[in-house]
Amino acid sequence: MQNIKKSRRRGANITPLSKKDQKLLESVKKKGTVTTCFFNNKGGVGKTTLVANLAAELSLSFGSKVLVVDADPQCNLTQYVLTESDTDELYSQENPTTIYSVIRPLSLGKGYESELPIRKSNNFGFDIIVGDPRLALQEDLLAGDWRDARGGGMRGIRTTFVFAELVAKAKELNYDFVFFDMGPSLGAINRAVLLAIEYFVVPMSIDVFSLWAIKNIGNTVSIWKKELETGIKLSEEPGELLELSPVGRLKFLGYVTQQHKERSGYDQTLSAETGEEITTKRKVQAYEDIGAVLPEKVNEHLKELFASPKMNAHLGDIRHLGSLAPKSQTQHVPMISVMGTGNYTRLRKNARELYRGIAQRYLENLKIS
Repeated sequence: MQNIKKSRRRGANITPLSKKDQKLLESVKKKGTVTTCFFNNKGGVGKTTLVANLAAELSLSFGSKVLVVDADPQCNLTQYVLTESDTDELYSQENPTTIYSVIRPLSLGKGYESELPIRKSNNFGFDIIVGDPRLALQEDLLAGDWRDARGGGMRGIRTTFVFAELVAKAKELNYDFVFFDMGPSLGAINRAVLLAIEYFVVPMSIDVFSLWAIKNIGNTVSIWKKELETGIKLSEEPGELLELSPVGRLKFLGYVTQQHKERSGYDQTLSAETGEEITTKRKVQAYEDIGAVLPEKVNEHLKELFASPKMNAHLGDIRHLGSLAPKSQTQHVPMISVMGTGNYTRLRKNARELYRGIAQRYLENLKIS
C-alpha cells in the first residue's frame, strides 16, 4: 500500500462520538464489509464532494476502516484527494497503478488481478483506489461481454464481475465500508459497479432533471438485476457464481439533496406578534414545487429497491457552504479540516454538523436494512 505524500499534518477538527453513535456503528459493523456506490446519471449534483466527505467522516470521526474506489474516468475524486504533486508523480509514470490495473488483465485474457492498487490518504483518513481516464477504454469490453453474460456465458459473467471480485478482496482486508464514486451515466462501467455492490445512494439537485434521473435509475437497475440473474441461472456454474455475486441484494439506501442557492432578493413581511417588519430571502417557486414532490417520486420509482420499508430515504440536505467546498478542494482536505480563520470557523462547524447528520442517517438505514 502506498502512502500519499503530505507536506504537513492537518487537524481534522473531530467531534467525539456520542454513546448512541458508538452503539449505532457497532451494530452496523456486525454486518461485515458494507459496499455502497453513489450514483446519478445526471451530473453536477455534488456526488464526489459527498463521497469524499462522508467517507472522511466515517474514517476520521467514527474510526472506521474505509476504502474509496474512484470508478469515474473523469477522476474528480482522485484530483480532490491527491495533491498536485502526487497527481503529477503518479500519472507521469508509464503504467501507474490505478483502477485500470484492476480491469486491464481481463482484457488481456489473464483473469482477475491478484492485488488491489490501494493507496493511503492521511488527510482524508481513508484508503483509495485512484481513478484513471483509461478506464473509459474498457467500456466496449464490458458492454460486449455483458451480451455474453445475459446468455449465461462464463467469460461475460466473469468480466461483469470484475468489481465484485474487487469487493471480495476488500472484504478479505476487513474494510468496514467500501465506497464507489461513479460517473454520470448508465453505461457498462457503472452497470458492472452497481451489480457488484449491496447498496446505492443517489445524490441529486432539486430540479426537473433529477426527477427524470430517479425514474431512469429505478427502471434500469431493476432490468439489469433480472438479466444478470437469468444469465447466472443459464451458466455452467451457477452455484459458484452466486457466491461471488450480490445479485438480488442491490438496495436503495437513500438520497441526498443539494440545497438550492437562493437568488438575490428579499421579501418584507410584518410579524403577527410584534408588528415589526421582517426581511427574509425570497424562495424560488419551481425549487419549492419540485422539493415538495421529490419524496413521492422517490417512493414511486425506487420503492421496490428500498433497503427497508421503515427507513427515512432522505439522508440529508447539502447546504450551500460558501467558499468552503472550493477551499477544501484546493487544500485537498475534507471540509472539516480546511485551514482558515474568520468565516471559515463557522463554515467548518456547519460542515461537521452536516456530515455527522448524513453519516448517522446512513448508518441508521444500514442498521434496519
